[in-house]
Amino acid sequence: MSGARSAFPREWPCFAAEAGDGEELSEDTGRTPGEVSPDDPAAGETPGVPPATVPPTVPPTVPPTGPARPRGSRLVDIAEAVGVHVSTVSRVLNGDPAQSIRPEVYRRILSTARQQGYRPNALARALKRRHTGAIAFVIPLLRNPIWVRLQRGALQRASDRGYVVMVMEEPGDVTKPPDAYRYLVEESRADGLLLATALRNPGHAQGVPGVPHVYVNRRGPDRGHDVVMDEPGAVRLFIDHVAGFGHRSVALIDGPPEVDTVHRRVSAARRVCAARGIRLTVRHAAATEDGGWEATTRMLRRGALPTACGVGSLNQLFGVMAALRDAGVGVPAEMSVVSFDEDECLAFLEVPVTSVTMPLAELGGAAVDELIARIERRQAGDVMIREPMRLLPRRSVALRRR
Repeated sequence: MSGARSAFPREWPCFAAEAGDGEELSEDTGRTPGEVSPDDPAAGETPGVPPATVPPTVPPTVPPTGPARPRGSRLVDIAEAVGVHVSTVSRVLNGDPAQSIRPEVYRRILSTARQQGYRPNALARALKRRHTGAIAFVIPLLRNPIWVRLQRGALQRASDRGYVVMVMEEPGDVTKPPDAYRYLVEESRADGLLLATALRNPGHAQGVPGVPHVYVNRRGPDRGHDVVMDEPGAVRLFIDHVAGFGHRSVALIDGPPEVDTVHRRVSAARRVCAARGIRLTVRHAAATEDGGWEATTRMLRRGALPTACGVGSLNQLFGVMAALRDAGVGVPAEMSVVSFDEDECLAFLEVPVTSVTMPLAELGGAAVDELIARIERRQAGDVMIREPMRLLPRRSVALRRR
């Protein structure tokens, strides 16, 4: 878990309100009632007691090492610049739906806040709203570059929405059920969960009832919380492409069937190939280089080979290419290859590999939006991200040999 620490303990007293938030200002002085100015001649005097003799101020013997750090803009600074009460500024900048403020004043407050570089006090807002402002993102093994793109999209959208993201990496061979992460919300470490590790097995069937959560890049056990991509559409792009080169026997090497993304790709490939009279071979293996190598080696031992192969993950692809090279099977002369993961490195291989580019950044952003909707108790449901998605042709697909 990267930085998975409590945003603030629930038992902290509410002492972190931002300077200027919620203070009542005296109309004539701008000070809080009862506050005494240090410039007031009567400051510090007790009625009926002569003032004490104050020794002269001794100048510091060591000069300051540098200029004083500038103070950040406060709500009271914006209020003074616009000419409104600080509570009006607070309501505007906190998005209070009950506010009744003239549009021109609303715009002036926002404009002034931007000009002054105002940043809200995250802890004060969290205490007020009973939210931490943090999201926990549970993802599988980080070696696959697709998670970097997905994570980047989620981080950018969360930043735009005023949230931070805690990333927890979970190795694929010890996947915990979604409910194992409930404590992050119940202990006020995060407001909600982005879960990219749920599997299609009984151990994960409980889900995470009662906690704001979204399943990312896979369908979870409790429907209505899924944000996924169009895997069947990606499979159609692959089959359309290789069929256009005359291939009538294809293979799909993909990850374990318990992974929902894999299940949807395989199910779509079976439907499409059956409808078009194309022979399909499916090989499940670990989503690693070794997994790709082993699945390809098993396929090569079976005799008649498919003439085109789709590969589910980038790590598997490297194992597939190595196994074909080791067996003397030429790409694309004897086997055309397409990857369902895209990465720039595919263009620099000995045989540049054709790929299907998926909307990973858009998926991450949409997942954050859906989770925040649940945190804020707004209506939300399942989402499928279809665009932008396209096949990127390189040199790993060729006409089928007659």
